[in-house]
Amino acid sequence: MAVKVRCPTCEKVLSAPDAARGKAVKCPACETKVKIPTGDSSAGRSDGGRTTARRSSTKAPAKKAVGSESTEFLAGLDLSKVAESSEAMCPKCGAEMPEDATECPKCGVDPTTGQLSSSARKRLSRKGPDPALYYKTVWSDAWAFTKANIRVALRTTLYFLVLSGLAGGLAFLAVWLKGMPPKIFCGAFAVVITLAFPGWIWHLTVETVRATISKKMSIRGVHFDMFQNIALGVKTILWYIVFGAWLPFVGLMYPLAMIQMSMPVTTKGWIMPVMVPIFFRNLLPTLYCWLVHLATFIVTAILPVAAAGTLIATGIAASLQNKVAISGAYKWTLVGVSLTFALLGVLVSSFTMLFNMRVIGLLAYYFKDKLDLVTLVAEKTYVHKEVKLDAFGQPIKTSGKKATEAVLLVVVLGIIVAVGYFVYLRLFKK
Repeated sequence: MAVKVRCPTCEKVLSAPDAARGKAVKCPACETKVKIPTGDSSAGRSDGGRTTARRSSTKAPAKKAVGSESTEFLAGLDLSKVAESSEAMCPKCGAEMPEDATECPKCGVDPTTGQLSSSARKRLSRKGPDPALYYKTVWSDAWAFTKANIRVALRTTLYFLVLSGLAGGLAFLAVWLKGMPPKIFCGAFAVVITLAFPGWIWHLTVETVRATISKKMSIRGVHFDMFQNIALGVKTILWYIVFGAWLPFVGLMYPLAMIQMSMPVTTKGWIMPVMVPIFFRNLLPTLYCWLVHLATFIVTAILPVAAAGTLIATGIAASLQNKVAISGAYKWTLVGVSLTFALLGVLVSSFTMLFNMRVIGLLAYYFKDKLDLVTLVAEKTYVHKEVKLDAFGQPIKTSGKKATEAVLLVVVLGIIVAVGYFVYLRLFKK
């Protein structure tokens, strides 16, 4: 049976024999290569017939002339000279697809069966984004997010420098002062300020994950709260203590735990045995996340290492100053170079941390169906408890309440007797 197709350039209807299926022929009017779809003749005839009839209903005379010319042209077509198509056509949507393709890139139909492939059905049934896109977009998306939040990275650098100055100054006073109370006060104050470092990182990571899940590119509204960051710093240390008994999984669990900490319910992020199956279920993307972290921090570590090397050289120069004639200008030059490297290291580290926080957020966005996230808090219903009253209008006490009151009375009397006896011994038994 003849197969009717329409030229995509001049829209002329061409009739081709069944033997031309899967090949490309030239349109007699515009010489455009027209793909002849594969499939059974009935499907081609029914589709082509409906299309031709529907379009020829408005322009009947013109289509008849075109049909006769096309039929005459293709009737004498030498199929041996027809060019083989390097790309096949989808039997459903007609889109071009490579000959070795197992499914249509447009609609996901398997060309051998004419039905949706198993992978296409899986993608359509999945709720949320395709996890395969995580590996393709993680670098570009994280970089775009970092550029969109340059001010946050600069603020982080400023916070770290100010906190480092305060903590370092207090630590110096703790060593320099002679009295024990001032030493304890300055040392404790330095430790408290130092807790703001991990607290700010925790807070920024949580906000980045939440923004990524919400498909947002900006976290410029995040504010620095000293007391909140100190509390979050304590929380960070407690988390490491809780997970410290399960080494060496502490570091590997960090991205998944931070994702859990960004949810309304954070219980799973504190329990290592619960996180283990989630970790192995998302092993490949978690390891890829750590690969990105490692690649970025290698670049960041160059500056602190250079600063440390310069400081060592400064120390050596200072120690040799009494033995070898070394000018003071040279020593201060080394100090200035080391401080410059340290400043650049803090600046680059701020951008690197923001980049990697976005990577963790993308992990949560693309794999949220496999992370067992609890995103809703169960609503609590408070029921008024009825209290039974006696004949005098007083609440009737249960046996448990009576026992509790008796125990409290005995304890209070015991404390009073003990205090009285202690006073008696101090006043009359000398």
